[in-house]
Amino acid sequence: MKKSKGVSLDEVLSRELKDEEIRLGFEERKFYLEVARIVFDLRAKAGISQAQLAKAAHVTQPLIARLEKGDQMRTPTFDLIYKILKALGYSLEVRVHKDEKKRAA
Repeated sequence: MKKSKGVSLDEVLSRELKDEEIRLGFEERKFYLEVARIVFDLRAKAGISQAQLAKAAHVTQPLIARLEKGDQMRTPTFDLIYKILKALGYSLEVRVHKDEKKRAA
């Protein structure tokens, strides 16, 4: 029996991300997953539970759980991210820079 040659994830991503719609969706999900990781890490560093963070941020514990999980059905707003970071003792800073990969329209 002949073994089939596998395809690496990098090869699949390279091919699929050439499609602008797929790339934009991928980058958006990546952004919110990074936010999820940051919130989880900061909460863990503070040594508090999701319930404690929820109370401090005036939101519900399930909302914190969904955010930390990167729930794709409910994209967090900047207002929510701001409230959670503020409750953890951090502030939100937005920085914008030119995407050199993007061609001028």
